[in-house]
Amino acid sequence: MKRYSVYVLFKNGQDMQFETDTNVKMAQPVEINGGRFIITENEKLINVDYIKELNVVELRK
Repeated sequence: MKRYSVYVLFKNGQDMQFETDTNVKMAQPVEINGGRFIITENEKLINVDYIKELNVVELRK
């Protein structure tokens, strides 16, 4: 199984960094209450409408 390191910078200046099995660049957003979200396997929610920058790096085993 592949692992990814994800860095998200939001439009409000906050950022988030985590590791996941989900390639968030390839994930299809899910609509929840009018917002569009990417949900990872470890239940991180990312509102795609507020992303300023998104970096995904595949980690080596």
